[in-house]
Amino acid sequence: MTAVIAPTSAKPTITKPSVAKRLLRVREAAHYLSISPWKLRRLVQDGLLPLVPQGDGAPWTLDLLDLDAYIDRHKRSEPL
Repeated sequence: MTAVIAPTSAKPTITKPSVAKRLLRVREAAHYLSISPWKLRRLVQDGLLPLVPQGDGAPWTLDLLDLDAYIDRHKRSEPL
């Protein structure tokens, strides 16, 4: 008895290149900064973080580069 191996009809998979997300919503941006969404909203309202307008009634979005700049501006090297 001989084994018969059936040819596979597997299609090659094409993967899309991953693109890093640059605009984040409030919850995602707060998670990125390790703060609460309420604290992040306060930073926006106080003018410490800019929003990227998406239109009237659209969710707030923040640029990842602005979040990185905020982190860099608020680093401390002296002891508390």
